[in-house]
Amino acid sequence: MVAGSIRVASSHHPSIAVFGHEIVLDIPIPALILSACGAVFLLRYTLSLFRLFLELAVLPGKPVSSFKSKSGQTWAIVTGCTSGIGLEFARQLAQKKFNIILVGRRQSALVELGNEISAKYEVETKSVVVDVSTPGSSREEALTQLELLAKNLDVGILINNVGASHNMPVSFAETDRAEMIRIVETNVTWTYLVTRAVLPSMIARSSQPHAAKSLVLTIGSLTGRIPAPLLASYSGTKAALSNWTKALAEEVKSQGVIVELAQAAFVVSNMSKIRKASLFVPTPAPFVRSTLNSIGLPRGAQGRPHERTPFWSHAVLDYLVGFVGYFSEMAGIKVVFSMHKDIRKRALKKAAKGGKKIE
Repeated sequence: MVAGSIRVASSHHPSIAVFGHEIVLDIPIPALILSACGAVFLLRYTLSLFRLFLELAVLPGKPVSSFKSKSGQTWAIVTGCTSGIGLEFARQLAQKKFNIILVGRRQSALVELGNEISAKYEVETKSVVVDVSTPGSSREEALTQLELLAKNLDVGILINNVGASHNMPVSFAETDRAEMIRIVETNVTWTYLVTRAVLPSMIARSSQPHAAKSLVLTIGSLTGRIPAPLLASYSGTKAALSNWTKALAEEVKSQGVIVELAQAAFVVSNMSKIRKASLFVPTPAPFVRSTLNSIGLPRGAQGRPHERTPFWSHAVLDYLVGFVGYFSEMAGIKVVFSMHKDIRKRALKKAAKGGKKIE
């Protein structure tokens, strides 16, 4: 049993009384304090790394089935569903026996996908045709249609996947005004509007005792986490979605609705213009699988409420940026800037060979 407390002995070294005997520690007080701080720091990050490992390799996320009602006829809305990540969300949710409301720009593609999903997975589908980037009566009609569908059907999941980016890296000062508006309208305005249209019905279905939860899942980008020079408009919209998600999640979590932002780095898709998968660039199928399997687990997004980085290599990258902090973020910005300058240079060179003029 230790009696007494640490005090300063005449040698200016700390001492401690143990069973009535004074023991002088051969270490200055400042060094003792620094050692204690270092031990706390080391313990914190050891536990943090262990948590990252557990969430990536061991712990399961919240089951997707928990968003189904007892009737078993629950619907999921997927925007931007005719290719890439959205297409995989539609297929994998249908495989889990969710009926699917497909939202996209091309009616023929929606009909084809609806027929494929209905035949393969034996679920129902509905489609809503809309150009989300263009304000006007068509978009308002689509929002009204989605609002009515949410009221009349058991909609348990909303996947905000649709997105738009720049045709190529470009400085903000040279960004075409129409392109900027398209990016903001698609990534931010539409996401807000479609969520507003269906959220009241989700709250109504999930706020009752013992009712199934609802999920609003928005696909983000690590360019909202690490600012992306030459993609400033796109990067800014993704950062906006992060704060919006956190605010909305707090508003509705007591009403049975879970709101999350799933951060992604590069994924093979039409928007990324990447055609070949690699260690850090998955195809849509494994990315979506990891996203649906990790609901509620931040993985690489530790310390950021209601955010997660589901795919393992993206999670490691995100975690490392957060681990080092300011210096890693500044280094990341410089790396991204250099990469985008190179991409722009090659794109302009390719366009010049083809006789095209690109600003």
